[in-house]
Amino acid sequence: MRISYNWLKKYISVNLNSKKISNILTDIGLSVKNVSKITTKNNSEDTILDIDLTPNRSDAMSHYGIARDLYAILTYRGYKPILSKPIINNYKKDLNKYSFKILIEEEKKCRRYSGIALSKIKIDSSPDWLNDQLKSIGIKSINNVIDIKNFVMHELGQPIHIFDMDQIKGEKIIIKNAKNKTYFKSEDNFTKELDEKDLIISDTKNPLSIAGIINSYNSNISIKTKNIFLGSGYFNPIDIRSIGIKHIIKTDDRFLFEKGIDPNQTVYALQRMVSLLKEIIKCQISSDIVDLYPNPIFPLKIKLRYKKIRDIIGKNICKKKIKKILSLLEIVILLENEKSLLVLVPPYRIDVQREIDLIEEILRIYGINQIKKSSKIKIYSIPNFCYKTKEKIQKIIFNQLVNYGFQEIINSPMRNQNSDSSLLNSFFDRESINIINPINKYYNSMRSTLLFGIIDSIKYNYNRGSNNIKFFEIGKIYYRKNNQFLEKTCLSIAISKIEKNNRKITENKNYGFFYLKGIIEQIFQRIGINYYTQEPSINPLFKENISIKYKNKNIVELGKIKKNISKNIEIFYAEIDLEYLISIVQEKKIIFIPYSKYPTSKRDLSLLIEKKIPFEKVYQLIKKMEKKLIKKIEICDLYEGKNLPKSKKSYTISFFFESKNKTLTDIIINNLMKKIEKFLKNKLGAKIRGIF
Repeated sequence: MRISYNWLKKYISVNLNSKKISNILTDIGLSVKNVSKITTKNNSEDTILDIDLTPNRSDAMSHYGIARDLYAILTYRGYKPILSKPIINNYKKDLNKYSFKILIEEEKKCRRYSGIALSKIKIDSSPDWLNDQLKSIGIKSINNVIDIKNFVMHELGQPIHIFDMDQIKGEKIIIKNAKNKTYFKSEDNFTKELDEKDLIISDTKNPLSIAGIINSYNSNISIKTKNIFLGSGYFNPIDIRSIGIKHIIKTDDRFLFEKGIDPNQTVYALQRMVSLLKEIIKCQISSDIVDLYPNPIFPLKIKLRYKKIRDIIGKNICKKKIKKILSLLEIVILLENEKSLLVLVPPYRIDVQREIDLIEEILRIYGINQIKKSSKIKIYSIPNFCYKTKEKIQKIIFNQLVNYGFQEIINSPMRNQNSDSSLLNSFFDRESINIINPINKYYNSMRSTLLFGIIDSIKYNYNRGSNNIKFFEIGKIYYRKNNQFLEKTCLSIAISKIEKNNRKITENKNYGFFYLKGIIEQIFQRIGINYYTQEPSINPLFKENISIKYKNKNIVELGKIKKNISKNIEIFYAEIDLEYLISIVQEKKIIFIPYSKYPTSKRDLSLLIEKKIPFEKVYQLIKKMEKKLIKKIEICDLYEGKNLPKSKKSYTISFFFESKNKTLTDIIINNLMKKIEKFLKNKLGAKIRGIF
């Protein structure tokens, strides 16, 4: 946002130059990106401040809004500024020519609307001072009426729309939703099709404006206009944004309305514009101001605790200073006791909604540089997984799976050995334990895997109409190995992608190998397991699978179950050694490593390698080669097929570089990429397709 220093001085007078003002604005979060000098037509100099506002500071999107914020900080710092609100002169009704009515049908979308009519308008060029003022902030002069409207909008932050009064039918302004297939020709000569969700400002017959952000072609003023209607309103920011995006409307009015403006300024803005029009054009006020405000927006009540201020800021600011800052920010203290304040926040401060926002405002004016590092450091204990019991870790995993839409199942620990696949033992390297005196022939052994119970559960649910099946089970398995009887707790996770009559059920199109692998990786991240490896595995149960290892020991077997084992149901299955997983978590220690204050740089490398080489091998080789500067490695593309040899595949890999000691220059990163390129060529026979 561009601010003219000469314009700003009309509202705040203080003996400071533009450079000092620029520094103070930056101190209070209104960051000044650039300061430049310009010369106006009358050879006077002006300074332009380019301010980088955060999106929530709509109250500062005007010259007076900036002046109001400056007044608070300058007064607090001991200066004696004078804040002057824009003057309203000669505001007096001249005649009762119009007695129009305003009707708001959509009170949730339009909270307030004010209007006034003027006569004896003469459309002409603007005076030099107005031209210079608008030109200084990059606005082109159009005519005296439009220029005054733009001046008031950048002065107060309140959009005002202007209609040709003689084009308004029935002397009635109606704010309502449009009818379906209403065709609206806008002032920029584009025709837009409106529907019942679009808010319009209308007369008794035709729409005059879309939500006050763009006028219709017919209602806009022209050189022939003699009488005008001025409208000023407050619209729901969310509705304005959705309408603006829908119809691709990009105007200053939309920009301000969708950020949120001051609902208590509509009448004052009209009076200010009328005052300037009478001064410049010598027009006549030909109606009263009609103001419709059915559901007033009241100041927000917030409780502010002194202890909370001290805990957040880290310093005990005296109560007198806190109350002074609040007063300077026009925040009214309603009630007060020793521990807290109950305050009223003005509606124009839409960014202040919570106690923490008030604390931020206090710190902003008090000055973050005034907070010195305390010698008394408050130590907070960091929860460590090593203090967690087995049950608590299981609960974390349980909640994670439930949040992803999985359902827990419980199956019998006894199985029919004859019905389970004979391939089971060769894969899991487990020998089943038979029951000497079984209850019946269907329960003649103890289960040595959770797999077959899950298959039976999936089939049972599928036969009863369930399609989206996501199961998990935590349970014991029992087996014999090296003449020892063993028992272990496992976690099994399964998702099904059913095929029936050779047609895949579309609801399951997102399920699959990588979906299940992603779930497991999310569980690992949640419980703090970061350094693990994965490698392809060949076994008789899976059609395709991988093993995930931690310190070279299997922790997960994951893959797609073969159809002859899964009873023709497409199942992706993972079995996790839960006891080993829990032991890893309990041994983990939390180490604090501060973020680097230097930026991260990214490079992408595209390479061609043999199909049989998995990405995991590429990943591990690069990590061993360079550990210090590579922060993260990600695969962002895999391609096999047309224009590539049948035995080859193409990877595009993203590298993220970061140093804790210095900013990495392009020379350092490019040299490192050349080193990686040479390394991959020598180790894997890779062909580098490009670095970008």
